[in-house]
Amino acid sequence: MNTFKRYYLEKCWKHYTQVGMKKKGKKMVPNCVSKENVVLGIDETIEIDGIGSLLAKVDTGNEAYNVLHGIDIEVAGDNVTFTTAGNKQVTKPRKDNIKIHIGSGVKEDRPVVVFDIKVNGQEYKDVPFSIADRSENEEPVLIGAPFLKMLDAVIDTSK
Repeated sequence: MNTFKRYYLEKCWKHYTQVGMKKKGKKMVPNCVSKENVVLGIDETIEIDGIGSLLAKVDTGNEAYNVLHGIDIEVAGDNVTFTTAGNKQVTKPRKDNIKIHIGSGVKEDRPVVVFDIKVNGQEYKDVPFSIADRSENEEPVLIGAPFLKMLDAVIDTSK
């Protein structure tokens, strides 16, 4: 017999933790994920070396580089200088350029730089960010799917 305890309060296996519930067939079961996974919310505070703590939007639909807010962007040779959150001016070596389709047939060329960052207390080295004006967004940082896949991250929308 299916009981509330069996399908709603079931414990996860050893080395797994419950992150909400999921539907399996016609029943709800615990969503058990490996404790190795990083569990992130839709908005997360991250630390970017040389800039500090910033609010980041976690976007599983963004298949490009992460994005950091930057205005007054100047590319001079191999360096990129820009003003970011907290009115901080940053100069970094340019690692790449990316062409982003921002909608309505409009494409935008963006420089890419790398930063060392901390997410959930874990450090990650040389994480790529394209630089773009995010002043119309609530969060100065957007974390994209490639980085999330590298983290093996699980998104908990209730967090």
